[in-house]
Amino acid sequence: MLGHDEERPWRVAVYGTLRSGCSAGELMAPLVTVREDDTVLAGRLYDTGRGYPAFLPGEPPDDGARGVPAEVYVLRQPERALPVLDRYEGPDYARRVFTLRDGRRCWVYVWTRPVTGMAELPWGWCRL
Repeated sequence: MLGHDEERPWRVAVYGTLRSGCSAGELMAPLVTVREDDTVLAGRLYDTGRGYPAFLPGEPPDDGARGVPAEVYVLRQPERALPVLDRYEGPDYARRVFTLRDGRRCWVYVWTRPVTGMAELPWGWCRL
């Protein structure tokens, strides 16, 4: 039998409004047990103009390439937390499993619509 990390990760990586200090960061508190080391997701982030960003996965950043800064959290009860996060993210996002550069596997919400005309956010969503 596969463990959670192989089958269904216990972690989630957040890059936008769910990050600590951002507009919906408090939503994470009852859903997680601990914040792990932050990461940089392979891909690009865009400003939707609606108060939240759009993440599109891409090639892993090399030493000089940019990526998307994200916080990594361990979910308290994934089977209860993920439906809450799915509702929050809404129909414009799909939850996907990502393997981070350090081997950790986690859920990431990926934008499913076009980004035509959206400004890229090279430094991430919230500058803290």
